[in-house]
Amino acid sequence: MRTPYRQIAIFAACLAFATPSAAETVGSMTAYQTNIVRNDSGKMSVGAGVELGDQLRSNPTGLGMLVFRDESSAKIGPNTSLTIDEFVYNPGSGSGKIDVGMNSGLARFYGGQISKGGVMQVATPHMVLGARGGIIEVLVAAGQTVGILRAGRMTCTMNGKRLVITNPGYACTSENGKLLTGYGGIDTFPILDSIDRIAGTGLPGAPGPGLDVSAICASALGGSLKVCESTDGALPGVVMEFPDSLTPPVGGGADNGGCEGEGCCYPDCR
Repeated sequence: MRTPYRQIAIFAACLAFATPSAAETVGSMTAYQTNIVRNDSGKMSVGAGVELGDQLRSNPTGLGMLVFRDESSAKIGPNTSLTIDEFVYNPGSGSGKIDVGMNSGLARFYGGQISKGGVMQVATPHMVLGARGGIIEVLVAAGQTVGILRAGRMTCTMNGKRLVITNPGYACTSENGKLLTGYGGIDTFPILDSIDRIAGTGLPGAPGPGLDVSAICASALGGSLKVCESTDGALPGVVMEFPDSLTPPVGGGADNGGCEGEGCCYPDCR
């Protein structure tokens, strides 16, 4: 017959095996403006750690800055949903992988060490965007994804087709299952960098407006975006909303397509 002490010891050992290990901390929130929530359970604050698997959501006036351990970062705009799907980093070699799932909204990604010696990519429901150094901006709205290169190099992969964008200001767009490229012409400054939001400082300030779709629709790319379609002749409104459920990206796969438009090369740029 087992003694009570032995039963307690066995129970404690079972708990030790059943308790999951602590999630890996991959970065921290260095600044925020209004409501950014982690895993639908609590508002984040400056200095809060971000763990592998975390989902971050901003409200219609939300703005924040997430900095990863390799010095990569993401500036999160209004009505944006990001999930940290993978983070592997070797500080010695600078190699590793960052895989962020983005289901809605607008965000700017700054490449750090991993983007130079490893893989940094953003997977949306429509395509996979890769950053090699530099800066890319990603807009997910109304069933479309737009990736804009600001500096460095950006790859866009969708349905087995891969484009490499090398000219700053050029964009790739998902449209009816096709991957298109051309000059972007979208100015995200009023949304991501407005001084009214005091982004990047952590200081309090008057929150700016929500995502101004009309500003995007006035851009060179706006005419081809579903989010800019008018309803009954009215101007487009703020239609950035969270999808009801996550949709796996259709990007990835073999390189078997050519390059369309200026500012890109295929299959690779050296």
